[in-house]
Amino acid sequence: VVMYSGELERQKQLATTAKTELDEKHQDLISSLNYAARMQRTILTSEEAVQDVFPGSYIFWHPQHIVGGDAYFLRRRASGPGAMFGVYDCTGHGVPGAFMTLLAERALDAGVEASSHKIKNPNRAGEILSHVDDFIRTVVNADPLASSNDGMDAFLLDFRPGEKSFYAAANFKVFMQTRRGFTELESDEASIGYRLETVETSPSYKTLPLDLSHAISLVIVSDGILDQKGGAKGLSLGRRRLKNLLDQAVREDTGSAVLDGDYLMRAIHEYQGDEQQRDDMTLIVLSLRG
Repeated sequence: VVMYSGELERQKQLATTAKTELDEKHQDLISSLNYAARMQRTILTSEEAVQDVFPGSYIFWHPQHIVGGDAYFLRRRASGPGAMFGVYDCTGHGVPGAFMTLLAERALDAGVEASSHKIKNPNRAGEILSHVDDFIRTVVNADPLASSNDGMDAFLLDFRPGEKSFYAAANFKVFMQTRRGFTELESDEASIGYRLETVETSPSYKTLPLDLSHAISLVIVSDGILDQKGGAKGLSLGRRRLKNLLDQAVREDTGSAVLDGDYLMRAIHEYQGDEQQRDDMTLIVLSLRG
């Protein structure tokens, strides 16, 4: 009986030690991820910079695992008004997704720089996405034998205040708000950067004109919003439910129909309920009232 009690005590001590070590490793991992999150945030345009160009905008950026594969950026023109604003959703989430955002940001910057002498070029947004597509395929997916195959979806707005703007979208959902309600913008179905089969050719991304003279806002959402499960039946939110929530989130403010971003995200979280977050979630209401 004494030996049995001693063995039982030893097993308890071993279990306690193992739990302590596991807790310490878990805490070290969380600390590393929190530090990495601070680093990832350095590539995101500050909210103040976004507000300078688009006053009254709303930004919700929430990775699934502290860091993630969603990101956004803004590059102002060197002279004069206007900016290039982009939102992108890279393959995966967590640490792999976060690494992809670093590469994607580098590729977007290179594309913007390469086209900096083409400020008046109406096809600039699509050409930048094509540049990013070539960069990722060449740098990330160069090995045809690798099991990984990474890329991203993106929306890029060539914002030109006082004149017609332009945009390009690669498998990305964006809704334009006017006094008449919300309209989904056209998007190319092809994503960016994924490895091509032998018979495939590189996709091209068309630049489309965008008249923002009567627009109130652009609502830009990543798949993490649309694919989030919730509700009584555990179904994905989807575009139809999101558009209903958009209509409900509109508020009258000094004669203008303003989209309340906080209300919208509360409604999305209410729909989510107790369901776990499935992916990185990004929702940006780009205000155009300024």
